[in-house]
Amino acid sequence: MRRLHGVQIIHLQCRAISLSSTAMNHKALVAAVAGIACLLGSCVPLGNATWHRWRGSPARVLPLTPTTPLSGVTLALRPARYARVAVTVALKASETPAAKPAHAVPVTLRIRDAPGRELLNASRDTQAARTHRTRASIAQAGGGHLTLHYDFPPFMAPTDGRILLDAQLAGARNDGALLEKAEIVITDDLGDDAVGVTFGVFMLLAGWIAAVVGVLTLLGNPSPPAGGQRATSGERRAAMRGHLLGLLAYPLPFVHLLVMARWWVGSRGRSAFVEEHGREALNFQLSILVYLLIAFSLSLVVIGILMLPGVLLFQIVMTIEGAVQARAGHRFRYPLTFRFLRAPRDELAVLGSESE
Repeated sequence: MRRLHGVQIIHLQCRAISLSSTAMNHKALVAAVAGIACLLGSCVPLGNATWHRWRGSPARVLPLTPTTPLSGVTLALRPARYARVAVTVALKASETPAAKPAHAVPVTLRIRDAPGRELLNASRDTQAARTHRTRASIAQAGGGHLTLHYDFPPFMAPTDGRILLDAQLAGARNDGALLEKAEIVITDDLGDDAVGVTFGVFMLLAGWIAAVVGVLTLLGNPSPPAGGQRATSGERRAAMRGHLLGLLAYPLPFVHLLVMARWWVGSRGRSAFVEEHGREALNFQLSILVYLLIAFSLSLVVIGILMLPGVLLFQIVMTIEGAVQARAGHRFRYPLTFRFLRAPRDELAVLGSESE
C-alpha cells in the first residue's frame, strides 16, 4: 500500500513537472520572440539618430572674407532643433612660401537668438586644433591648394527659429598662402542623437539577452551524466575553452554569445563538468551585458562613465580566472552573476528519493 502511494505521488509530481516544463517553454518562447523583436526594433532609433545626425536640412552656405565680416545676419532655422556650423577655407600656396608655413586662418563665430541670448561663441584655427583633432581638419589638394575645415559644436535653435550670426575671418597671414575662398555652412533640423542612440543601444543589449536566454532554454537542458568523478584532461581543456570564448567579446561583440551558445549546445552532453562550466560562462557573459546596459543608461551622468571601464576590467579578470579554475579541474561560480540558464537535474531521481 505504501509503495502504491509512493508511485501515485511520483505520477502526480511528474505531471506537475510536465505542466511546469510547458509553462517554462512558453516563457522561453516569449523571451526569444521579444528578444528578436528588440534586436530588430533597435534599428529604428539607431538608424533615425544616424540619419538626422548626418543629414539634417539642406545646408545653407554664406560667403565670408576678411574684408567683409558678417554682422547680425538673420537666419531662420527649424525651431527647437539642433543645428551645427562649419567653416571651410580654401588656400593656395604662394610661390615663395614661408620656411615653416602655419596654414592657420583664425575664425571667430558668434550666434545669438532674437532677444540677444548667446547660443554659440567660439574661435577656431589649426594651430589650436593640433591638440583637438576633431575640431579641425586639413585636406591637401594638388597644385599647392589646401582646404581647412573647422567644425563648431552643435547648438539648439530657439523656439522661434530666428538667429543672428556674426563671423570674422582673420586677414593677416604669416605662411605666405593666398586665400581663395571661405564659406560658412549651416545645417539645421538635427535630432538629439544622444537620446536615440541610448534607447537603441538599450534595446540592442536587452534584445540579445532575451533572445539568447529564450533560445537556449527552448533547446532544453539535458540531464548530465552522474557526477562525482574527476574530470579528465580533455574535459578540463574543453571547459577552459568555454570560458575563454568570452574574450571574443572584444574583437566580435555580440557575436561571441552566438559562438559560446553554439559551443555549449554541442559540448554540454560530454560530461557534467563541461556542461556546468559552459553554462556558468554563458550566464556570466549575459550578466556582463546587463551591467553594460546599466552603465550605458547612466552614461549621461558621471557614474555611468566610471562604471563602464570597471565592468570591462571585471569581465577580463573573471573570464581568465574561470579558465584557470576549469583547467585545474575545479568547480567555479562567477560572482555577481545572474543565473539565466538553470542547472539541469534528474527530476525523477529527486522525486523518487522524496517519496520514500
